[in-house]
Amino acid sequence: MHDKPMTLDDFEAGLDRHGADLERWPADAAAQGRRLLAASSDARALMTEARDMAALLGEALPAATLTSAALRSRILAEVTHDGTRSRAFAWLTGGSRILRPVAIAAALIPLFLGYAIGVGYQPGGVSEDLASDVSLLAFADYETYTDAN
Repeated sequence: MHDKPMTLDDFEAGLDRHGADLERWPADAAAQGRRLLAASSDARALMTEARDMAALLGEALPAATLTSAALRSRILAEVTHDGTRSRAFAWLTGGSRILRPVAIAAALIPLFLGYAIGVGYQPGGVSEDLASDVSLLAFADYETYTDAN
């Protein structure tokens, strides 16, 4: 870029790489960029667009939020926020006093069923008593199944 004048593509690449503040550009590129800005309305339009984008980004992401400590604090605040708990857990722990025992019982039913199946398991198969008990829990008439007899 030292021998030839800066093209519009070079200027746009410089805006993408270094930003809209020419003071942050390398000295030679900044000087060529200033010459191009003075001579080209397209370059001035690109600079205006880059400055507008930088302003929007600055409003959306203030510099204070870009530090790792601030970012970590924001993430932890969102994780510990009460709104992130599942509805089922919130209903189980924070529901009305009347419904809380019902919710706890509903949460424990799969545990008890698993325990009952585990205790009744026999290496040769499932005991007939356990199969009958489970069929009652399924609200089905076990005797109507042809393979059960």
